[in-house]
Amino acid sequence: MKSISIVIPILNEEKNILPLYKEIVLVLKKMDYEIIFVNDGSNDNSLKEMLEIRKKDSKVKIIDFYKNFGQSASMSAGFDLASKELVCYIDGDMQINFNELELFLKKIEEGYDCVVGYRSKRKDNFSKNFLSFFASKLRHYLLGTDLHDYGCPFKVFKKECLKDLELYGEMHRYIPPMLRWKGYSITEVEISHRTRKYGKTKYNWKRIPKGFLDMIIIWFWQKYANRPLHIFGSIGLISIGIGFLLGIILIVLRLLGRVSLVNSSIPMFAGLMFVCGVIFFCFGLMADMQMKTYYKVSEKKPFNIKKIWK
Repeated sequence: MKSISIVIPILNEEKNILPLYKEIVLVLKKMDYEIIFVNDGSNDNSLKEMLEIRKKDSKVKIIDFYKNFGQSASMSAGFDLASKELVCYIDGDMQINFNELELFLKKIEEGYDCVVGYRSKRKDNFSKNFLSFFASKLRHYLLGTDLHDYGCPFKVFKKECLKDLELYGEMHRYIPPMLRWKGYSITEVEISHRTRKYGKTKYNWKRIPKGFLDMIIIWFWQKYANRPLHIFGSIGLISIGIGFLLGIILIVLRLLGRVSLVNSSIPMFAGLMFVCGVIFFCFGLMADMQMKTYYKVSEKKPFNIKKIWK
């Protein structure tokens, strides 16, 4: 039986903490486990509730932030502290059914490195469901992953998957595509979803632009991190080609007397395209050299080894 760490970010969930703890313990009573609560700047009695549980159960660990740093920071801190073979992330709002953990563990036993929950029948309001559906389609298009529910707050990972995983902003939503990019196997299981009984949702429209920008970063990092020259150089060559071709056409037409370049902005546009192309190409070269320096200084490799036989 594998051991497991449960990481739970908490922000103003005082009424949910004890019921959630009892549900978790009931499921994990035959396993080697630890529960890591991360208090992300709660201003209610959440920390007090966690400390009361900690007094009675030494398997409970608590990380207390000075202020609200966000879900990605909370998950990162919890992952760093986790010491078991498996790491499970859940939200503290009691909307997921922890009794369905067995579904995730079966997939791990089949050999998958990461298992993501899929809330097929969500109990959220229409606007939240609609935005989540739209965001999921956009992520699928840009990131190339076939998951239904990127934001599901129920995931299980093998501990080694989380090594060197950089989380900030809204990056926690993109853990599965980041892991797949590193070569880990990802699957999902369909789970139930419960209506929130206590507290208020932390999801609002302000997270949408942040999440979109972080998605662009993940998209770029997956496709062009090792060779940024491929994208910037391509844009540069296209721009140079347009400027050069437009310049040749203008010269030919001028020699034939077909057009007059006096007081015309077209030559300036052709020159601008050519200069911008050169800038993009040079930027790509510098970015390429910067990536080589990054890997050399950080001693990281642009690949991830699963196993070595000696």
